Amino acid sequence: MRMVKGIVLASLVVAPVAGFAADADTNVVWKSSLALGATYKSGNTEKTLYTMSLKGDRTSPGSDWISSLYGEYGNTEGDQTEGQLRGQSEYRLKLGEGSRWYAAAFGEIYNDALKDINYRVKIGPNIGYYFINNAKMKLDANGGINYVHEDTDAGDEDFAEYRAAGNYLWNISETASYYLNIEYSADVKDTDNGSGLLVTGVKSKVNNKLALFVELRDEYDNMPDPGIAYNDTTVIAGLSYDF
Repeated sequence: MRMVKGIVLASLVVAPVAGFAADADTNVVWKSSLALGATYKSGNTEKTLYTMSLKGDRTSPGSDWISSLYGEYGNTEGDQTEGQLRGQSEYRLKLGEGSRWYAAAFGEIYNDALKDINYRVKIGPNIGYYFINNAKMKLDANGGINYVHEDTDAGDEDFAEYRAAGNYLWNISETASYYLNIEYSADVKDTDNGSGLLVTGVKSKVNNKLALFVELRDEYDNMPDPGIAYNDTTVIAGLSYDF
């Protein structure tokens, strides 16, 4: 099963970042980046947190492919207090020349050591719409139903969930940009059992390859396990490299 997880994660993330040698689309634009962040606190409390984010976007007149891989590890006073890996990928096929509508296939693999989630795999179709889609600004929203398989310390579970997501990107200038990604999922059979993810931040270029960024990540769980808070918020500052 560990090998299967590795294959799924690789297919979700590496393909859009690396690209395809034979691509029928013209006017294809690739954007990839690797961001690293770290924090350290000492005194009354000794705490460290390390984060990594790999992103790859492929855009063209006919389709878009958007992927990301985020990981974090941290400890407080020698005990692990953060440990997460999340890989997402979404392929969007635009429904006709010049159309703002798109059909999409979404996939995710997730691991959280603190929540005892060994792995959780999601896959499903979406339908979405670009409200704004130009070089200066992008705004879109989509929704669909996912099949979910989750393996925890308590056992395995299969279920279906609703998913809605929105994405916003504003290229403020040639050197600065702002982004916001938000999503919410809920069990089809029990809509009170839901979770959300919000990622927002600003990025400022140092040169053509390097940029400084500050990012806020907020993970929400409507029905957390005992001892787990509803919101898990992380503020990250670091350096990213475009390639």
